[in-house]
Amino acid sequence: VSLSATNIYVDLVDGKYFQGRGPGTHAHRHALENEHYVWMHLETGKVYCIPDDYEVVDASLDDIKYNLHPLYTEDQVLDLSTSLRLGKSLDGADYVPGCVGLNSIGTSDYLN
Repeated sequence: VSLSATNIYVDLVDGKYFQGRGPGTHAHRHALENEHYVWMHLETGKVYCIPDDYEVVDASLDDIKYNLHPLYTEDQVLDLSTSLRLGKSLDGADYVPGCVGLNSIGTSDYLN
């Protein structure tokens, strides 16, 4: 794995980050080994198919692109600490987005 912070792509299937998208790069190798072909450049927000090396242009990716670099007004930021908006998990349970609960799993809960 590269320690460089430039030209970083995220695998939109499993969320792993690697540098580069061309042949011989960590991202290219990961794409081939795991059959994960849709990647986003973290600086530009452009989505690419690796290893075929073409840009994916699809409106269904707009929400992911927005959440890469969200923009908020001052009023929206002030509203964050005064309002509660619940999300729904896949099983229908309510949760507070952005909050991660801890599980008590015995003597190994320090890993949680």
